[in-house]
Amino acid sequence: MTNNNQQQSLLPKIHGVFAIVGMPNAGKSSLTNAMLGQKLSITSPKVQTTRNSIKAIIISNQAQIIAIDTPGIFIPRDDKILERIIVKSAWQALREADHICFVIDAEIGLNQENQRILKDLKKENLDITIIINKIDKIRKSKILDIIAPLATLGFEEILPVSATSGDGIAELKIFLEKKCLHPNWLYNEDEITDAPMRFIASEITREKLFLNLNQELPYSLTVKTDSYEILDNKQIKIKQTILVLKESQKSIVLGKNGQMIKKIGEESRHDLGQIANTKVHLFLFVKVQDNWMNKIENFDRIDIEKLPPLKK
Repeated sequence: MTNNNQQQSLLPKIHGVFAIVGMPNAGKSSLTNAMLGQKLSITSPKVQTTRNSIKAIIISNQAQIIAIDTPGIFIPRDDKILERIIVKSAWQALREADHICFVIDAEIGLNQENQRILKDLKKENLDITIIINKIDKIRKSKILDIIAPLATLGFEEILPVSATSGDGIAELKIFLEKKCLHPNWLYNEDEITDAPMRFIASEITREKLFLNLNQELPYSLTVKTDSYEILDNKQIKIKQTILVLKESQKSIVLGKNGQMIKKIGEESRHDLGQIANTKVHLFLFVKVQDNWMNKIENFDRIDIEKLPPLKK
């Protein structure tokens, strides 16, 4: 008689691609990290933290769940290239997806903006599962108040979860397993993303800037990885430039006697070391570049050097 593990290993490997979509700050990145079981997508309490879509490769039994964490969907202003690129990145992810997971913040519920986005998503002719996130922040009775109007709109697959506490995450992964309909795996078992590590490095440093700086400044900066070098001893040497709009912002990033940029560097270095599983030498520079947010070259990932996929 075979045991459960042996029976599981005899099952064919399958995969599916899922777009994790929703309003800004619905907790899409935290949800993606929770399913993956480790940090990949950056998070912060500030909206528009995520600016690019990123794939998380999640193994659940014999299924490879490819979750595309997308930026929050909102109505961008025509004269703001950064806003247009953020929203475009979210919608482009749907072209690769087999299924849409629409994330709703339980504290907000089905507001008018969520209804508008859902109406547009229905035009994509993809199945949509509703994920109610942050249920740890509301009373259980309120969950039913959110589910009821969604059911009247024809949504039958509604899963309440908390990316923070982990409630419902295991059940969500099992649910997504059953949605994986394609044969074989697209990636090796030890890969967690297909994004180049130098892009991940830029994102991690940008997250630390978001978490440490005041409310407005994060939207006025970005991080570019100038060099990413794997040394002979397998350690990593990274040089990054933090772009800001004016000299006063540069002073804030540097902090008194350089204490702020030192703190940001230490926090980023720590996370990068954990993700890459090696020691990281990180060097940060701050540069004033007027109007960087409206220069398309600052958001073009096509020229990013493709390094081996990031592994566990």
